[in-house]
Amino acid sequence: MALKVKNKKKQQQLSSNKQARKSKSWLDLPKEIVNTIERHPNLEKTINFGGLIKSWRTAPKHCNLDSKPPWLQLPNSDAANTEKYHSHIKFHGSVQKISLYTPSGCWCRSKIRTNPRYPWKNYVGCSNGIMVAEAQPLYLYYLWNPTQRELFQLPMWDAKVPLKLAVLSSSPQDQNCTVMVLTGITHPAFAFYKLKTKSNSWITPEPQWTMQNCTFVEPQLLGQQPARQQQIMQFTNAIGFKGKFYALSVQGSLAVIEHIDSVPKITALSGTRIVPSVSSNHFREYMLESDGEVLLVHLISGKSSMHNVDDVEVYQLNLARLSWFKLESLGERTVFVGSNCSVCVLASEVGCRKNCIYFRHPMRDEWWVYDMESGKVLGGWSEANPTASAIWIEQIEE
Repeated sequence: MALKVKNKKKQQQLSSNKQARKSKSWLDLPKEIVNTIERHPNLEKTINFGGLIKSWRTAPKHCNLDSKPPWLQLPNSDAANTEKYHSHIKFHGSVQKISLYTPSGCWCRSKIRTNPRYPWKNYVGCSNGIMVAEAQPLYLYYLWNPTQRELFQLPMWDAKVPLKLAVLSSSPQDQNCTVMVLTGITHPAFAFYKLKTKSNSWITPEPQWTMQNCTFVEPQLLGQQPARQQQIMQFTNAIGFKGKFYALSVQGSLAVIEHIDSVPKITALSGTRIVPSVSSNHFREYMLESDGEVLLVHLISGKSSMHNVDDVEVYQLNLARLSWFKLESLGERTVFVGSNCSVCVLASEVGCRKNCIYFRHPMRDEWWVYDMESGKVLGGWSEANPTASAIWIEQIEE
């Protein structure tokens, strides 16, 4: 009997997981936010792509007990419990309905239209208003500016090298704008491609990517046992901000990457790492820009399951000291965190609660909210049943 109940619960969970994944698309945000972006396309520039799950690694028994615990690792790439950078887009039928955001970056407002011209398979980045997408055939990537309707083919990607995340250092109008790719490994750790503009259009100055290895030992391992001193930094999260790249390693160390004499180099490393201040087994990590600041959001899971968010922490980067400090309030701002993107908005522009973090439940088609003033997680609100929870303080007129 116990086995039947267990199997039944497992089937229900798998069904719920499948339904949640089916409902997700590239722009994984509440429809109220999508409607606002539709009316104000400039908000696209504030959307950041991706999110990353990290787990605490149990130290082996033979390790030095006096070493600096704990260490972090990325969970196994299991679709059931890991959110991936690659967001697969699948279409059912031959048309897109009214008011849907298509992979081509267009809004379908008044009429039914056929599938978009560009059949993207995966999105691997979105920053500074530019999307980076993988098209058919595989390993062929494009830059797409949905506002200006500009399309630019990047050099062919090496199929032997993984691709975790792509970000732009600044707006494409900047003459020094560069695309950086994080591979998640050390050799190579980065790939760079500098954009050139001519007559307000992108051109191709170089035939291929510039690959670079990482030779820096993880700062958190320095001074420990010699056998562990060879662990090189691995980067899996980054943001482009004011012409520089800020990349986070798996262990939470921050590196600043700049162009020096036309060569991208790591110019600074943080002295400490950024991890949740409360006890947890897992957490999801999101980097985003907000009002000229770099923010880091941690959705923290306790001992029960990585799918339950028990606490939320928000940090801001001190650019001068290259250190993080915890924010106790967002003021009039609100952050939305989907499964594959995040954005910070003024609450008054959207009609939602201010000083809150809205986040999608990893395994269910529900949105929850963390109130930074009360420190409580409130939920679940579903777009199918918006009256289930008073998350929105007012309705925005269409």
